[in-house]
Amino acid sequence: MAARPLSGAAANWGSQERAMSNSALVNLATVGSDELQAMPMSVFTANLEHMSAEAVVRFRRMRKLSASQRSAVEKILAEKSGGRPGPSAAERDSAKQPSDKADKKKPKEAGFCMEILLRAIAWWEGMETDDVARAKGIKRRRKKKKAPAAKQIQSPAPAASAPSAAEEPPISLSRLEIIQKLWGEGHSLPGGADFALRIARSANFKRRGRFLDLSPGLGGGMRAVAAKYNVSILGIERDHELAAEAQRLSQRQDMLDQAPVHACGPAGFERADFNPAGGHSAIFMREAMFRFPDREWLLNEMRRGLEEDGALVLTDFVLAEGVGTDEPEAPALAAWRISEGHIGTPWTETEYREALAAQDYKVESFEDLTSVYLPHIQSAWRQLHDCLQKAKLLPETATRLMEEGAIWLARSQALETKQLRLVLIHASRGSAADDDEEQPDETDFIPESTDEADGQVSRV
Repeated sequence: MAARPLSGAAANWGSQERAMSNSALVNLATVGSDELQAMPMSVFTANLEHMSAEAVVRFRRMRKLSASQRSAVEKILAEKSGGRPGPSAAERDSAKQPSDKADKKKPKEAGFCMEILLRAIAWWEGMETDDVARAKGIKRRRKKKKAPAAKQIQSPAPAASAPSAAEEPPISLSRLEIIQKLWGEGHSLPGGADFALRIARSANFKRRGRFLDLSPGLGGGMRAVAAKYNVSILGIERDHELAAEAQRLSQRQDMLDQAPVHACGPAGFERADFNPAGGHSAIFMREAMFRFPDREWLLNEMRRGLEEDGALVLTDFVLAEGVGTDEPEAPALAAWRISEGHIGTPWTETEYREALAAQDYKVESFEDLTSVYLPHIQSAWRQLHDCLQKAKLLPETATRLMEEGAIWLARSQALETKQLRLVLIHASRGSAADDDEEQPDETDFIPESTDEADGQVSRV
């Protein structure tokens, strides 16, 4: 008899269990019911152990659990309530005197993205932030002590009735507000207007033709480019919430004619999105191509939409050569795939060049922007960390911060391994004799994925 295939949730948890490292926690309270039922007991129990007794009780009350999960919950609660014997003297001595191996592997210091994520997880689980950090083997950032100020005449102590900072109401931030606090008003990706302009300058804006942006997000970068070069750019966004807000922002800035943003259909990009054929001077896409299961289809439709010598301008995540074959894949790279929704394998530079050549593109440049991109991420999270240093967060805001933080933390850590890079690709459309030959039917579309010093330049 053939083996019964795993359900989608079970398959996801199976891959996550294999790829989980000590730097990732699963928030059991936000896991879907199907995923919770399919979750391996080893993952379920491991995450219960990181929760406080109060958080476990709250979780048990909120969720419908299987018999084995209820048993695991009761066992963990019994241990946390004092049923587990304390450490022996030898264990306490060994804890005070770490092994040579532990000495060599010091805990990694938390960056600003990780610091916010730690605080959000601690709030949700009812734990102290330091306890979460210790459980994850992470060294928290510490404020530098200020030099003692000169002696001053002390003013009278404030009245007991004066409100303190701790009494300020909790902060509530929507997903769109969190995104814009990170990347700037009207922006949904790192770097703001300056980085968007740097990417777009590869295109030829002297033609005054049609321009298409296939990942405008909130439209801030697209509007900056349209204003600088006095051109009109149409944005087609896959995230309907981002598209609606981008259109509203364009209207508010009186740029609705110059920088409109529409949402694509529920099935993803369709062939009609690239019309008129041969009518676009440039097509842009940022950090999105790696998510698509049929990238060849997308490159073909982009080429069909470009006029002769029109520019294709992409930023995308690519794998370093030999990852997974000549050298093992780093755990941070596996964690990144999970955070992005179990995406397929991104292309290497060689594979990108071969795919472009197969579609009769001419590659003008391939530029590594990783060293520029990472500081933009770190700077944005540093500012948000400073803003929320003493703030109280409402539950929904903490959850959104955890979700957004997990994605960008995973991206940063994967990029730091140097097995993943962010590249800027500038290619131009060739002049094949007949672009309409053997094209897909008009009703064909590309499905969305299952899920969102200068760099070195190599030129052909």
